[in-house]
Amino acid sequence: MTHTPNPVILREYDIRGTYGENLCDADATWLGERFGSLLYENGGRKVVVCRDGRKSSPALHQFLCQALINCGLQVIDIGVGPTPMSYFAGYELIADATLMITGSHNPKDDNGIKITIGNSPFFGSQIQGLLNQAVVENLGGGHEHVDIIFKKYIKRLMQRHTFKKSLKIAWDAGNGAAGPVAKALSSALPDHEHILLFTVIDCDFPNHHPDPSVPQNMTHLIEAVKKHNCDIGFAFDGDGDRVGVVDASGRILAGDELVAILSGAILLESPGGTIIADVKCSNNTFNAITAAGGKPIMGRTGHSWIKRAMAEHHAVFAGEMSGHMFFKHSYYGFDDGLYAAIFLIDYIQKLEGNFSTLVTQLPKIYSTPEIRMPCGEEEKTTIIDDLKQKLDGAGKTFNTTDGVRVEEPYGWWLVRASNTQSALIMRAEGNTEKDLEFILSEMYNFGLNIS
Repeated sequence: MTHTPNPVILREYDIRGTYGENLCDADATWLGERFGSLLYENGGRKVVVCRDGRKSSPALHQFLCQALINCGLQVIDIGVGPTPMSYFAGYELIADATLMITGSHNPKDDNGIKITIGNSPFFGSQIQGLLNQAVVENLGGGHEHVDIIFKKYIKRLMQRHTFKKSLKIAWDAGNGAAGPVAKALSSALPDHEHILLFTVIDCDFPNHHPDPSVPQNMTHLIEAVKKHNCDIGFAFDGDGDRVGVVDASGRILAGDELVAILSGAILLESPGGTIIADVKCSNNTFNAITAAGGKPIMGRTGHSWIKRAMAEHHAVFAGEMSGHMFFKHSYYGFDDGLYAAIFLIDYIQKLEGNFSTLVTQLPKIYSTPEIRMPCGEEEKTTIIDDLKQKLDGAGKTFNTTDGVRVEEPYGWWLVRASNTQSALIMRAEGNTEKDLEFILSEMYNFGLNIS
């Protein structure tokens, strides 16, 4: 009997669900058969497979690889590592596609599979299209382990670094897949002093969950930075494609603040370049890009959408509020939290002052954090559509790049549907504290209470 996956796991950017609940080994076989057949029919023969350290990853890996082999593909197994290492392998090995088994920043029992084809994201309607994909007959491919990618990835990351002055750096991998890479990078940077936290992969995430966008997950890093008088601290999500940053005072940089800082550094190397920041970012971020001589574009949230927009606009860099940072001018254009760390280490060594001084020069932001309101999958679109009608009726100016971003002379507010969770995402910003209070009251009048 043909297996049919639970529709809820066919997400916008990947296959993702809770293992043993709505995601099972048969789903890995189903995906391998359908995607493998699609790839084979279009002339693809070589596919990279990588996995993170979650408990369910080895089983999903086994079933996925066997299905791909049955489609006549040569599976290049690069073992355990972070998602950006799988992307790197796609380029390095000139593969036709990559499949990364990872639950990213989701709860420990979740897992999924991220896909690229021709080094571009495979997402949205492409994933849905697999439901109608015919399966090729058992053709018999091959399988080989390639262990050299880890060392090549470290070497590629290090191409960015030129020693100028010694720093003290804290690294917190949260027991996720970025841990071994962070440890290897610290060894490759002997002129700096390193404080390593939780670099051993552990599927139970015993110290804290690997999601740097949640302040409580940054507590250990903040304590380490303060205790050891570090210049900077880095934290990574479960699959290493996002980064969180803490300065010497223990202050957590918001993702859009990091985008502003990195944009300034990149525009020194790529004057006049186009830079994309997602719809959740502060007005200050877009203003900073303009002030540095760049061309800012507001993009749709989501790593797949950002990569597509970067290609369309020939952007040199892009960043998201969530901590995804995409470097094109000096790298490949995919999101890599570890490359972002090395880039920032290289940059701040060249500053006359220290990193904390740079951070204090950022303009003050009067904003809410990113608010997640639980919401059923079937309700999200309805709520957004109803809100658009209300805003139209009230004569409001709003941007529909991703959800609804309402622009006012005194600030802005946003409501969008999450593509990774059953939730609505909301954020608001005012030019002053009083403006923010007014915007929150305005949101309340439209049926949104986030205070």
